[in-house]
Amino acid sequence: MKNLTLLSVAILAISLFSCKKSNDSPASSGDLPKTYTEDLRSSVLNSVVTYNMTYDDKNRLISMAATPEPSSIKFVYQYPDDHTILMDLYNTNHLSVHEKFWLNSFSLVDSTFQYDDAQDTTTEKYFYDPNHLVTTTNEYDHSGAVSTLADQTTYTYDNNGNALTQSSSAGTVSFTYFTDMPYTLSVGLGFVAGPKYFIKTASNDASGAVATHYYKFDSSNRLIQDSAYISVADAIVVKTYGY
Repeated sequence: MKNLTLLSVAILAISLFSCKKSNDSPASSGDLPKTYTEDLRSSVLNSVVTYNMTYDDKNRLISMAATPEPSSIKFVYQYPDDHTILMDLYNTNHLSVHEKFWLNSFSLVDSTFQYDDAQDTTTEKYFYDPNHLVTTTNEYDHSGAVSTLADQTTYTYDNNGNALTQSSSAGTVSFTYFTDMPYTLSVGLGFVAGPKYFIKTASNDASGAVATHYYKFDSSNRLIQDSAYISVADAIVVKTYGY
């Protein structure tokens, strides 16, 4: 299984269920969050982590580092060419996960290769429909020259290009959206596409959990807070963005 823990929760898992570009032009530097805080509150665990986010001169995310320094968790991105992205995840200066992303001709993820410090190696392959919406993601456990299919995720969409369902061995997650709230968040990862609208609910049929989202915006319509109450777990996740 893939090992991108906090990044998946904070960014990629938010966005990858709808691989459709939400904006035709990149965000300006003033629209990119400089800090991100994730506050998890539950009966069994309470955790607050704040990250500083930095960008290059093309407004691409190059670092997401937990505070205070030295960072307990740090993501570092490199862009060696227009079709390749490298990501390194450090745990207290120790390289924990390395991942390489290959992009297709539409600058969306085509495939990935990842290895971690536990000697686990995985690859992914993405398949798209004619509208460039991802329909299937295959995840493979990789050993030597042999790759074995470990899991498959499939997606369905509404007419706006928002994911309606995301199905894998972990169950099916169904989404609803605030159709009067166009998706505006950008975190400087151009190859990670967001939905057309902000999510209202995400429901997992296997666990019975329902995540209900509430949002706050500043006067420039920039997202400043995403609060989600998760039933069954009786947990609240509050994500705050500072500009």
